[in-house]
Amino acid sequence: MSEADAPVEAKPKVRWGRVALFYLLAVGWVSLIAAVLFVTGRRDVSGGGGVSVLAIVLAALAMPAPLVSALIVGRLDQRPALIRTTLDRFWRKLPRLVLVVVLVIAGLLLGMLGLTWVLGNVLGLSGVGRVLFAQPDLLANALLLFPSMDVDQVAKLNASIPSLWPLLGLAYAGALVAGFTLNGVFAFGEEYGWRGWLAEELRPLGAFWANLLTGVLWGVWHAPLILLGYNYAGYAKLGTAFMIAWCVPASFVLWRARQVTDSLIAPAVLHGAINGFAGVFLLVLVDTNPLIAAPMGLAGAAAIAVVAAVFWWLSRKRAGRVE
Repeated sequence: MSEADAPVEAKPKVRWGRVALFYLLAVGWVSLIAAVLFVTGRRDVSGGGGVSVLAIVLAALAMPAPLVSALIVGRLDQRPALIRTTLDRFWRKLPRLVLVVVLVIAGLLLGMLGLTWVLGNVLGLSGVGRVLFAQPDLLANALLLFPSMDVDQVAKLNASIPSLWPLLGLAYAGALVAGFTLNGVFAFGEEYGWRGWLAEELRPLGAFWANLLTGVLWGVWHAPLILLGYNYAGYAKLGTAFMIAWCVPASFVLWRARQVTDSLIAPAVLHGAINGFAGVFLLVLVDTNPLIAAPMGLAGAAAIAVVAAVFWWLSRKRAGRVE
């Protein structure tokens, strides 16, 4: 048989039916959890009552939805499930995984803080917030966050809270520990679906369009909980659009982490570490609007986009070898 007569290998195509089934299952799961929260009275967590432990637990249970949905849809295929190869040669991949996580998390934390300082402290843009540097200012802001403290508790807080840079160092270390432990375990539930199964399904679109679409789908997936006030307190109706704006650049970072480390655990650890340092911005920023300010507002999304661009450029040779 000549080369001209050889059968032409079919170009891979996106299986949109499979993608739709996966997404409906994932959205259905998180919608069910949102319905439980709604029925139990957690209809607006932005109210003065705060967030109950039950609400936090139920919201955390949304994270395995993409994993379970991917496993269910994967049962329709004859090929091995991605989860079977997740730990393949893990110890050989670990040094690069750690390097990527350490550098990317440092870039995200410093990028968000630096951009906030430029836009808020220097340019005075409304909603971005201002970075607090001095220990007395950080203490005063902490007391606003926890107004019910008694005198002894205030004294202990005053003795323990440092100025900005030591505080960021602690937040950074804590984020890494959280990413490699409990937070990373929970985040794996999301990453297996988004940067794992869905990334494989959307691969024929190319990296750019696959990540753009994944980011949009990932952002919309949060809508049932955002409508209850999560993530963007006081902006339930607008929150989903801003979540999409955040998820799109974040998807590029997380996908690239999987690509250059050849491990699905890398985006899970990164995702968990981001969740781990997000809370420090409540303490170090004042005069913020959740739609605009870091970590989840437009300033945070812009910082992630810059880190994504730098990450992609610096890792281009490694990514080419993996591909």
